[in-house]
Amino acid sequence: MLTRNGSLPIPMDSPFGPEEQSSISFGNLFNALRRRWLFILVCAFIGVALAGTYIVLATPMFTATSSILLDTRMNQFLQKQDIIANSSVDSSFVDSQVELLNSESIALSVIQKLGLDKDREFVGPPVSAFGILMWQANKAFTNLKQAFGLGSDSANSLDDTPQRIAVETFSKRLTAKRVGMTYVIDISFASEDPDKSARIANAVAGAYIDQGLNSKIDSTRRAAGWLQDRLKELKTQAAQADAAVQKFKSESNIIDTGRGLMNQQQLADLNSQLVVTKTATAEAKARLDRIQHVEGNSLLDGTVTDALNNSVITRLRAQYLDLSAQEASLSQRLGPNHQAAVKLREQMTELRNSIANEVQRIAAAYASDYAIANARQKSLEDSLAALVDETDTSNIAQVKLRDLESTADTYRTLYDSYLQKFQESIQQQSAPVTDTRIITLATPPLFKSSPKTVLFIAAGLLLGLFAGAGSTLARELSADVFRSSDEVERSTGFECLGTAPTVRIGRKSRLRRLEDGRRRGGSRKALAAATVCENVLDEPFSRFSEALRNVKVSIDGIRLTRDVRVIGIVSAVPGEGKTTIAGNLASLVASTGHRTLLIDADLHRRAVTSALAWDADGGGLMEALIDPARLGQLVHTRSSSGLDVLPCVTERRPVNAAEILGSVQMNRLLTEARGVYDYVFIDFAALMPVVDAKAAAHLVDGFVYVAEWGASSRKLVLEALSSSDVIRERLIGILLNRAEPSALRHSEGYRGRAFQAYYTS
Repeated sequence: MLTRNGSLPIPMDSPFGPEEQSSISFGNLFNALRRRWLFILVCAFIGVALAGTYIVLATPMFTATSSILLDTRMNQFLQKQDIIANSSVDSSFVDSQVELLNSESIALSVIQKLGLDKDREFVGPPVSAFGILMWQANKAFTNLKQAFGLGSDSANSLDDTPQRIAVETFSKRLTAKRVGMTYVIDISFASEDPDKSARIANAVAGAYIDQGLNSKIDSTRRAAGWLQDRLKELKTQAAQADAAVQKFKSESNIIDTGRGLMNQQQLADLNSQLVVTKTATAEAKARLDRIQHVEGNSLLDGTVTDALNNSVITRLRAQYLDLSAQEASLSQRLGPNHQAAVKLREQMTELRNSIANEVQRIAAAYASDYAIANARQKSLEDSLAALVDETDTSNIAQVKLRDLESTADTYRTLYDSYLQKFQESIQQQSAPVTDTRIITLATPPLFKSSPKTVLFIAAGLLLGLFAGAGSTLARELSADVFRSSDEVERSTGFECLGTAPTVRIGRKSRLRRLEDGRRRGGSRKALAAATVCENVLDEPFSRFSEALRNVKVSIDGIRLTRDVRVIGIVSAVPGEGKTTIAGNLASLVASTGHRTLLIDADLHRRAVTSALAWDADGGGLMEALIDPARLGQLVHTRSSSGLDVLPCVTERRPVNAAEILGSVQMNRLLTEARGVYDYVFIDFAALMPVVDAKAAAHLVDGFVYVAEWGASSRKLVLEALSSSDVIRERLIGILLNRAEPSALRHSEGYRGRAFQAYYTS
């Protein structure tokens, strides 16, 4: 567990201590946009400039529009039914017609009709500078593809033909689109000439209608030709089917009488005759049975006589009754034995015999009639049985006959149907109709359609703004750097001591540098470095000076709890402003009346010596290490602040710098300095290239880490801090240096304008 400034616990999850956390938030992104507002504004200006350049160089185009209607109430006069079925007009059909309008066939038709393949606008290079550049770039790209074998020679030769070029140009400028969910299609064409655009738009509509009409005529003609061939085929097939029916009837002996087949008619007639014959046979049998029944009964019975209904028997019975009456009368008067009565009885006996003989004759006649009727019935039954057998055979043949007749009827029906359609197709060829009509003719437009000035300017402005903002946000997201104290504290776990802006040399600094140069001499480079390292003296009320005061306050706060006199100033790599911070912080502390020493411990670069003790020639750090008692003689005191500077005066860069700084002699020197000075600041070499600061870390009471605002990588800072446990444990805080003043003002805009009132720069 580490502590921030020796008091706050810090987790050790990261390689050096606190866990690194992402500091990207909406606020960070917004601050990035505010910091880079000028860059975004420049990008927007570039976008507007590019849009304006395009508007100036681009050829103005004029777009004319005509409208056609796909009429669902199709004209069907002179036709009862379409040969080619017309389905209802649906959305897919309308979309298909839009694609047809954009097809190459329509383009070729209009190009050939108007001679556009000879028009410079369609086959020649454009007149405008922008158009010429685009045309030349397209040609160069085509040649490049051919050189690398990405396009065939045949395709290139075809593309170079005027007609092919005209088709491609025509297709790019033609636009056909459906109007909402209606059956109306708008046809728009863009051209450099407004009259030409209207003429071509109307020509496209006319070509579409003509093509639709010609397509229907061709379809009807092809259908009629096909129908004619089909009629011939169906006629032959129908004739062959009829011939097969007749041949089968003849071979099967099937004769149609109009009321049905002949054998069926004969069967019905025989059946009727058999019924009549059976009735007659039954009657004859009944008469025979009756006569045979009455032969044994009294022939003189009236019911029998009436049943026989015979005139002879009736007459003989009447005579018999008369003789019987006479005989009864004589027998009663003369007696039964009277000769007259006996004679009458003899006559009556003869009459009974005559009646019996007549009955026998009638019975024989009835028997003959019965025999004849019975023979006739048997004959009819035999004929009927034979005819039934013949009918069964005929019924089997009729199954095949019906199949043949069905086939013949089918061919005949098809023939009649196709004949009707053929006649209708002939009528349609003579009176073709179309379901499309023009509802709005294109007129020459009064204003150009492209480029749209306002739209392009707005688009350029927006694209520029988006490009600038996008690149800014991309840079912010990809750059793993520190730009705020919150980011430092979240990522490292250490206190951010402040944000120091880039040092700006003001008028006072320039005047002091000139005066110092006249008084002490020195090169312009040395004087400039000295001015930067003592900027807090020239600009005491600047944002930079206030940031360093915050560092001093933090150091003084720690000094209340433990002795912190020797303070090392370190950074990860050179160039992060470590020396500038060391010189200004030491000058600031010295200017407040504290005895302050600044030691140049960067034995490799000696930046403090070059800036604040360039004229030192009597020794410095190396001599003080040999004899710490000479410290007061070897320091150079700055007249402007009273700061004592212990320079590093060596002819050559020492190879054992780390051993020198971590030696016992260095410890004795710092012990000597502790007894003389209130504050001892040491400007060490960068942590990552060399190990000088790590070697001397055990001799230092605290460290101030300097990181460059917007440049020092988080990974680099974390790696530098994790390289030495001693430095990390004694780290007072981290100071962000070289912040852009304008970026700071924009990122801190939420603090209000009054926040900057205390700063002079």
